[in-house]
Amino acid sequence: MMARANALVDRVSALSPPSAAPAAFAAAPRAQFVAVGFAGGQSGNLDMTSPRSAVWAEVLDSLREEDQPAYVEIDPATNVITELLCPLTVSVEALTPIDLEDAVEVELAISHARHFLRRSNPDFQEMLKTLEAAKKKGTQVVVTESSDGREIIDVRPAAKPVAKRKPKPKAKPKTRRRK
Repeated sequence: MMARANALVDRVSALSPPSAAPAAFAAAPRAQFVAVGFAGGQSGNLDMTSPRSAVWAEVLDSLREEDQPAYVEIDPATNVITELLCPLTVSVEALTPIDLEDAVEVELAISHARHFLRRSNPDFQEMLKTLEAAKKKGTQVVVTESSDGREIIDVRPAAKPVAKRKPKPKAKPKTRRRK
């Protein structure tokens, strides 16, 4: 269900070197590569000599903490992550063919943006079937859009319902006993 052969949509399981604070990735990295492990067992590397990789490491670490999926494209020759996008895990509200745009407009729950699945996408039919099935069954899908936000490039059934993490309980203030 992916338009790009080297794409992976999965939850981040680990980044190494591990960071106690995401800002550690931005500060002069000691290693050229940061290994990124995914829940399904695959992995990729961030080339820390690239200026965007420090930001990507922070984003991936945040997605890991929130148990949210990441969309990455990994160069098969080098195992370097060449693209990072943040997919949405959502329900499909409506699918409307748009003849003038040669696309289907996809209305997603909780999103006011316009989302388009273009007929020119080589996986158009497969992605459309996935969206139609999710709408009919009321299940969630993981939708990734191009970096410019103009078109849907990847659609997959959600592996499991994504639950918001409960906020950590605040520490109770210590009360002083009056004498």
